[in-house]
Amino acid sequence: QAPAFGEDDYRVCMAHGVVVKGGELPCPVDANGRFTAAVTDFAGRYVKAADDDICAMLKANGRLIQKASIVHSYPFCWRSDTPLIYRAVPSWFVNVTEIKEDLLRNNDQTYWVPAFVKEKRFHNWLRDARDWAISR
Repeated sequence: QAPAFGEDDYRVCMAHGVVVKGGELPCPVDANGRFTAAVTDFAGRYVKAADDDICAMLKANGRLIQKASIVHSYPFCWRSDTPLIYRAVPSWFVNVTEIKEDLLRNNDQTYWVPAFVKEKRFHNWLRDARDWAISR
């Protein structure tokens, strides 16, 4: 799992106690795009250069399900024309879940035109609101 790299991974890891809300999230990639010591078999290696060796290790351990290539767009640096590496960085969040009931109460007191916005669209958005990353 990679709780710092996607909402679903984060949700699953939270549900199973792998991470806690507000706690430190694992990021085994340093600022230069190299694996940290947390990835013992590939520490210090550039993540893109390690792809084939990671697949080979998974295969050797009977854990590789399938290896295939998929052609898709990928972000590249406009200056160096090198692939961008997704890496978890510290972010600031608004703790919306803590104030959700206040938001719903205030929505009930607001005069909306048309009225269905208050009872449907905006109410449903507030009801399902999650913490908001404001530093990205």
